Parts: sequence; C-alpha cells; structure tokens
Amino acid sequence: MHLLPWVDNRTVLACQILQLAVFSFAFLGMKRTYPQLPGPTSFTCQYVCGLLGCILLTARGTIPDFLSIVVANLLIIAAYIFFYRGVREFLRIPQPIYPLWIALALTSLPLTYFTLIDNRIVPRIFLVGLFLCVPRILAVIPLFRTASGKPFRLRFAVYLSLYTAIGLMRVVLTLVYGAPYNLMAHDSVQTLTLFLDLVFVCIMGIFLLMMLSKDLLITSEHQSHLDALSGTLNRRGIEHKLAIELKRLDRSTQSLSIALIDIDNFKAINDRSGHAAGDAALLTVVQAISTRLRAYDILGRFGGDEFLLILPHTACHDAITVADRIDQQVRAASLPGIDLLLTISIGITEAVPAETAAELLARADQALYNAKDAGRNCRRVLLHQQHIQSNTSESTLLAS
Repeated sequence: MHLLPWVDNRTVLACQILQLAVFSFAFLGMKRTYPQLPGPTSFTCQYVCGLLGCILLTARGTIPDFLSIVVANLLIIAAYIFFYRGVREFLRIPQPIYPLWIALALTSLPLTYFTLIDNRIVPRIFLVGLFLCVPRILAVIPLFRTASGKPFRLRFAVYLSLYTAIGLMRVVLTLVYGAPYNLMAHDSVQTLTLFLDLVFVCIMGIFLLMMLSKDLLITSEHQSHLDALSGTLNRRGIEHKLAIELKRLDRSTQSLSIALIDIDNFKAINDRSGHAAGDAALLTVVQAISTRLRAYDILGRFGGDEFLLILPHTACHDAITVADRIDQQVRAASLPGIDLLLTISIGITEAVPAETAAELLARADQALYNAKDAGRNCRRVLLHQQHIQSNTSESTLLAS
C-alpha cells in the first residue's frame, strides 16, 4: 500500500514548476525595483535554475536521459549553490563559493556515468542528495551565528536544518529500501520526497521574501531619517535619537547636553552667490563639525541652516569644549571660489531627568537666540534652574 496513493508525482512536479516560476518573477521584480538590496540576484538565479531543472525532470521519457537526469540534477544542485551565495550576500559575509562550483563539475562525471553507462538510480540519488545538503548546511551555519536578537532569522535557520535533515533521511531510506526506476511511479519514499520538496521549497521562498522585505523596511526607515543634502540625520531622525537619549538619561546618572548650531548670514550667502553656494556652505560646515565630533556624538540637520548636536555622557562644561573646537574648525574652513568667512552661532544647554524634548529644545533655542542677539559668531549657554541651584557658582549665561 502506498503512503500517499492520492498524490500523482507528475502533478506534484507541475505544482513545483508553477511555484518556482512565481518565486523567480518575485525575486526578479525585487532585484529590479531595489538593486541595492543584497541577495535577490542570487535568489533569482536559484529559482530559475530550479525551474529549468524541474521542467527537465518532468519531461523524462520524452527527452534524452542526459538532459532529463544529468542536466536536470546539476541545475537543481546549482540552485542551492545560488541559494547559499544569496544568504551570504544578504548577511554581508564575503566568501568565495568557487569550491562548490568545482565540486559540482566533478559530481557531473559520476552522475553521467550512472546515467548513460551504468544506469542505476540509487547511486544517483545518493550523489545528488548528499550534494544538495552541503550548501544548505553551509547556509545554516551563518544564519545561526547571526541569529542573536533576530528571532525570524533563527526560525529560518531551524527550518533549514529540518529541511536538511529530511534530505539526509531520504538518502538513507533510498540506500535501505532502494528507489523506483521510474521517477513518476508511485513509491512511498519517492512520492513523499517530491511532496515534501514542494512544501519546503514554498516555505523557503516565503522565508526569503520575508527576510528581504524586513531588511528593506529597515533600510528604508534608516534612509527616511537621513537628510539628502548634508548626509546627516534629518529633523525626524535627530529628534528620534534625542528621544532615545532622554530615555537613557532617565535610567542612568550620565549627563546629556545638546547644541543648536546656526550658520551666520546664510541668507546673504544664497543671495550673493546663489543656492549652489548655500549648499556648499552647508556641506562645508557639516564636514567641519564632523571632524571634531566624538564617536558617540550625533549630528542632524534641524531645519534650513540649523543643526542639532546631541552630546551623550557630556556635562555642560564639556559641551562648551566641544563647541569651541567645532567653532575653530568652521572658521578655518573655506568655500571654494567664494571670498567669505564662515562662522556659526551656538546655543548650548544640558538636560535634566524627566525633561521633555520640547522643553530641552526650547532652552537650546533660547540660548541660540541669545548668541545671535549678541552679534553672532559666538556661543551661549542657558542652563535649567535645577543645574543653577546645584551649582550656584556657575552663571546662567556664559559669554564667549
């Protein structure tokens, strides 16, 4: 009695062909739409090779055995090599895969021998089954290594491990029970294997699409926080970072300071030399500021010619030192082809626990206004009442 008497092998292969075609177009579309996304090219090649291999397998008996057996199996093996390459590209782990291609070329020799000269199906299944497990195992290893804090990636690694184990089980069962001479004949091991391949390949494609889509969403969210002109965080991005730092401040005893930086006479630069000069001024100031920042400082364009600098783990007196270094660097910078001295005004303040971002920014904005009111090209500091009370020797307003 057959295990699955209601399953027709050729129908299962036809369903496999259909789903492989669907995934081929899906990954091809993703590749063309998001060319910067790592992985879709290899996954497209994976499903195209699998599609061609299944078509040749289904045509067995109507085309030469060399095509329906040797070429078909080599294409299916190549599909999993492309899968392994795609996983490593997605994980951004550079590693040559040419040893697998060399092994594939060597495998073609005994596969051809056991097809055209000594026609035996068990050695063929043994060779192909073992080779198919190799790229799966190689893909599982980096997935597990990078799965920390990524439950979806961990589930994919577990699923792929199960798929690999079933593939190895098929090899063992074939050695124990043998295999039907005709691929399309009903057989417990053969029919169940084809059916499980249909299910697992479908699940694998869904996993890959979801994995790429999730990475794409993360990339898109990151890009949505960047300012296209300056390359720094935009207002949305810098406000998001400020909210994170304020929450961290509430949970710790570390200090947090911020500085609002405004380019002096920016409108005059645009009016005299054009908007291209204004853009050059913005980029020059960003580069000058960036050279004086520490690894954990965060800079973002707050609007127009105004920048917000977040200084974690930094008390006000240390923020003044950072601001002075930035001011010196900006003054030393020059605009190509424009005889104009770049200067900036800076408003500095220090956060207190449980303070909102709006309150902190309002105080920094007032400090910046004080710097502009004092003639620009200077810095001013405005502290919270709590800081003033804790250190009565410190002035509320520090002139440069």
